[in-house]
Amino acid sequence: MSGKLLGVLKPYKVLVGGLLIIALLLLAVFIYAGMWPPVYVVESASMQHSDERSYLGVIDTGDLVIVQSSDGSEVRTYVDSYLDGHRTFGDYGDVIVYERYGRSDYTPIIHRAMLRLEYNSTSSSFDVPSLAALPEDKWGNGLSEEGRWWDLTDVVEVYDVGYRSAVLRVDLSSLLDYYADRNLDHDGIITMGDHNIIFTGGQYVGIYDQSTSAICREPVMDEWIVGEAKAELPWLGLIKLWVNGNMPASTPDNSKTGIVVVLALIVAVPLALDLTGMMLQKRGIDVWARIKDKLRRKK
Repeated sequence: MSGKLLGVLKPYKVLVGGLLIIALLLLAVFIYAGMWPPVYVVESASMQHSDERSYLGVIDTGDLVIVQSSDGSEVRTYVDSYLDGHRTFGDYGDVIVYERYGRSDYTPIIHRAMLRLEYNSTSSSFDVPSLAALPEDKWGNGLSEEGRWWDLTDVVEVYDVGYRSAVLRVDLSSLLDYYADRNLDHDGIITMGDHNIIFTGGQYVGIYDQSTSAICREPVMDEWIVGEAKAELPWLGLIKLWVNGNMPASTPDNSKTGIVVVLALIVAVPLALDLTGMMLQKRGIDVWARIKDKLRRKK
């Protein structure tokens, strides 16, 4: 039976071999990720570090990102990671995938965890304990009382953030009004895309997700977190975007070049190996002889 099957598949061995390799890779990624799907296609430029180029080690439009399941409890924010230098995808802190407002029917967001707010219901304010470990020239609270990280109701500022050395200015006053209007009282993480920065008032300012209802007005609760981004597969997501007709104008040109090269290699390498094997066989050299011999012995 196995001999007949091999005979049927032999003309298609390059295709079958490629499919087997893909299946094994998907299985390995699934086991590592502990979730399905284990990869996400990046459909926007919100995490890029350039308007024109993509970079390895940075999440760009059209990348595939491998995501590992997480309950949010071990997520490290930008502020948490600044002192010990923990970096992912080109900056401090973890990059997370979360469901907006905890709703699975919304498109998930993949952005960097910046800082964690703890809601203080007694004083209707926010505490940010992680700020206590930061150097005083790295952050501010909008008060004359420097170093105070508790009972904050105005702003929290983190300086020199990201590849543009931007200011992250979290408007706590607006957020508290939002909480009061909706009777909210939960803790959560402030998140931001690395590329979501504007130049205003003579400086770069970070546009965090919770500043607009268009993304996610509420700080991200742990249970909304789907997983943590762990690795990128550059450019491969462009295939899906191209097939669906959703390739953004922001897609870097070198990403398009990269996917063409990758696809060419995927086709060329198996063909080259196959042709090499045929040429060697014509010269009486069978590179698969040992494997075939072992299979015969097992029969």
